[in-house]
Amino acid sequence: MGGLEQYESRVAEAEALVARGPDVITDLLAHSNYEWAAQNCRVTAEAYVDLGLLHWRRGIDPREDFECAGRAYAKLVELVRQHKLPKNSFEIPTIYAAMFMVDRRAPFEFGNEDAYKASRWSCYQARLVHALFDAPPSDALVAATDKFLAEPATLPDRIFESYFQLLGLRPQTMGLEERVMRAKATWAERKRDELIPAGRALDGHGDANDLYVDLYLGAVLKKIGWKGHTVHAWRWD
Repeated sequence: MGGLEQYESRVAEAEALVARGPDVITDLLAHSNYEWAAQNCRVTAEAYVDLGLLHWRRGIDPREDFECAGRAYAKLVELVRQHKLPKNSFEIPTIYAAMFMVDRRAPFEFGNEDAYKASRWSCYQARLVHALFDAPPSDALVAATDKFLAEPATLPDRIFESYFQLLGLRPQTMGLEERVMRAKATWAERKRDELIPAGRALDGHGDANDLYVDLYLGAVLKKIGWKGHTVHAWRWD
């Protein structure tokens, strides 16, 4: 399948998810299945993020997609609060990052510290979105981040180390442009599937590398006010 066909297929998948989301959620609520209804709010929000990133890579304004993700997130928050659902059941750093891109400031409602200790990818994502929103991380999250970064470096470590250096969270000796260049280079490395943990296409591994942009790098560059040319730069402010 060529690049255009892959793009159209992934867009169609995301559009199908967001189209059926409201009916699925309504049906689950009617049967008092509140946790699954909330999970489907999360799925809908993540599908909108997926759609936005696909559009972004094609030069199509993704703001409405990310705004819709924010509205699905708001419904998730409403259900969790109303029905007192366990907040550690919802890991949503990608949604937070997308909301940051469209200046939707949201209090941090969700997080799973057990997941942070078990998964460096989850840990690093959580640490990064806390920094985007200037939200103080917990001591456990900081400790988990430091522990993972102190271990022998893998590609995920190099990816997030470069982000953290741009945000001023880690020591660095390089100039800004060199740090940006290094962060950009980690995206291309993800084409080698064996170096990246199993996960979503929007993280850019394998064939998906040419279909998406790096949402986290885009958010970091927006946060620090970097202006320059890269497919990962936000240009819709």
